[in-house]
Amino acid sequence: MTAAKVKITSYTDPYCTWCWGSEPIIRRLQEVYGEQISVEYKMGGLVKDMDDFYDPRNQISTMAQVAPHWREASERHGMPVDESIFLDSTNDFKSTYPASIAYKAAEFQSREKADNYLRRLREGAAAEHKFIHQLKVQKELAAEVGLDVERLAQDIAGGKAEQAFDDDLREARGRGISGFPTFLITGGNNEILLHGYHPFDDFTAVIDRFTNGTIKADQPKGILSFIKRWQRVATQEVAETFSLTKSEAKKELDELVKVGKIKQQSVGNGWFWHI
Repeated sequence: MTAAKVKITSYTDPYCTWCWGSEPIIRRLQEVYGEQISVEYKMGGLVKDMDDFYDPRNQISTMAQVAPHWREASERHGMPVDESIFLDSTNDFKSTYPASIAYKAAEFQSREKADNYLRRLREGAAAEHKFIHQLKVQKELAAEVGLDVERLAQDIAGGKAEQAFDDDLREARGRGISGFPTFLITGGNNEILLHGYHPFDDFTAVIDRFTNGTIKADQPKGILSFIKRWQRVATQEVAETFSLTKSEAKKELDELVKVGKIKQQSVGNGWFWHI
């Protein structure tokens, strides 16, 4: 296994729509750089208590105000969303912390499975109308990615996962990070923070600078190979990775469905594609 020359640490939250919107960029980076880069996730804590929450940039303080923000963000970043979840969970949802703690519990078992779990948490909240702050949903998604569900529940209930989450919070706040996503890119003796959503070229420019151009991006192998690797992909992820428009990507994916190579799943205002 080749040692990664560049590490990308994503300070994130399972409910963050611009973190969800950054998934195509991260997957493209992983696809074209392979083992030359590594990606790690730290939980940043988007909303501790919705009763006290206020986002001055987007003027959001209620669940009802989150829904149109998600819809607008989806139109910009291209990933599917079902914003009605925020209208249907107003009496139940209080914080994004429980979902973040569930991810930290998954990390105790396997980093790879935990990252797959984070993806399922994102998919569930963003596009599948799943209430990922609820333990029963966390356990359901954990089972899907092969985690030990009872161990996950025990690590959540016993406080072990919450302590690990608190460690992530301290690290993020220690770096002055309070908005998400934020990406810490390190390579050699260099590091830089990229705050917010950034296009692919911003990452490649940093990678080139940190490695003096010694690592190169390969061409992605093909759409079918891409779907087989990631199991479930959104249209925008194919468009981003293969430098297509969203309509061109949809046409390519529709053809693969017609010949029986893949299947499609309607979610929110878009599609997932899987084998």
